[in-house]
Amino acid sequence: MRIVFRSIILFAVMVILIAIWVPHFIASPNNSSDDSSKKTIIGGIEVGNLKGEELKEILNNAVNDWYTQNLVVSGGENSIEVSSSTFQFDIESTVNSYEENYRKPWYAFWRDETTVHLPLNILPSETVKNEISNVSAWDTDSTYEKVQLNASYLKTDEIEAVVNDLSVLETDRISLSVETLPEGSMGINELVLALNDTVIDPQITFSLLEKLEETINLANQEAINFVAANIYNAALNINGEIIERHAQNEIPLYLKPGLEAKVDALANEDLKFRNTSSNPVVLKLFVNDGKLQTEVYSPAKETEVDVTVSVDEKIQPRTIKRYSEDLAIGRQEQVQAGAEGLRVTVYRTVYGEQQLVSRDYYPPVNRVIVESSQQPEIRDPAVIESNIPSDPVDLDGDGLPDIDESRESSSNDSQNSNLQHTSANESMGEQNQDESADNLPPGSYYDKGGNLITP
Repeated sequence: MRIVFRSIILFAVMVILIAIWVPHFIASPNNSSDDSSKKTIIGGIEVGNLKGEELKEILNNAVNDWYTQNLVVSGGENSIEVSSSTFQFDIESTVNSYEENYRKPWYAFWRDETTVHLPLNILPSETVKNEISNVSAWDTDSTYEKVQLNASYLKTDEIEAVVNDLSVLETDRISLSVETLPEGSMGINELVLALNDTVIDPQITFSLLEKLEETINLANQEAINFVAANIYNAALNINGEIIERHAQNEIPLYLKPGLEAKVDALANEDLKFRNTSSNPVVLKLFVNDGKLQTEVYSPAKETEVDVTVSVDEKIQPRTIKRYSEDLAIGRQEQVQAGAEGLRVTVYRTVYGEQQLVSRDYYPPVNRVIVESSQQPEIRDPAVIESNIPSDPVDLDGDGLPDIDESRESSSNDSQNSNLQHTSANESMGEQNQDESADNLPPGSYYDKGGNLITP
């Protein structure tokens, strides 16, 4: 009897379980081979039923593939590229969290499968946050959160930054300059893009090298100095406190002497100034029709600023001569035109008080000419006479050589005179020898040279 009763109870339990399980088996999309609406996705990667070390391996491989691309963040006419290698992921904690909270245990076979979308756990990155903060037109915290979120799902789409509303700061324009781009400048557009809409809060120091960072490598020195000069000129006009400025030491083709500046990252030469006003200021730069327009805005202008340049002295150039044997005799060429130098003083008048800003010296450019080092050849008249041909020339066309009779007569007379003189000497010698022969000692005689030989 007991056996029959137990069998009835066991059968009833089985019927109940089947009644519960079968409908779920029929209706559940997870049991359909062609329905994939229920699946597990971690960090944008579908992981299926993987677990443990297999799951960690597939996620690590996905992260390494994602590292091959950088993230682009843009907004408000500004754009930066964030290196993906600066992000660090915690795969271990991601997998543990998934298995503890979302993975269905084996014994809960009746539980419905749910779609799981989990981000990868990502560590905070001050490097990324600092790169975003360099764009003052963006809300740093909000933009940083968007970048971290995209990275946690391994997305590579361009990220739209959260742009601050700068219109409230652009009530009053307190500085304006428009300068033509110098010839040979390269990379000005990249520099302008990095500097435009820069907000400088009260009592904050602006550093051009810190603001540009790696962007400065995209421009040549001519472009860097040009942009630095325009920002320095703006800093003077907003009554900024100049902390560091280096002169170019040559008169520029833009702005006035004394208003230019030089920045050199390799030499650690920077342009720094502090916003001493009680309001933030906004730098706005853009290029149009081959000219750079630099503006500074503030909610309110606090004072009028007047900047003047006084030319103290004009210095005339010298002329330097060089010599070259490559130039023809008497020739000279100018290889460098001269230009006068200057000594200038820059003053700024604020609240009616004149302030000395700087004294600058621009050395003159010396004029350089090259002259021929060759000298004309001076010939000896005797050498010239000896070069006259000795052979007679037929000048009158009679077929016979012409002879200078005066020269020939003079030559003959000279030869005859020499012959007569020689004959006379010889005769005189013979006569002297004959006259003195009788008076010679016994056995003595004169030899052919006229010498007395005595035995």
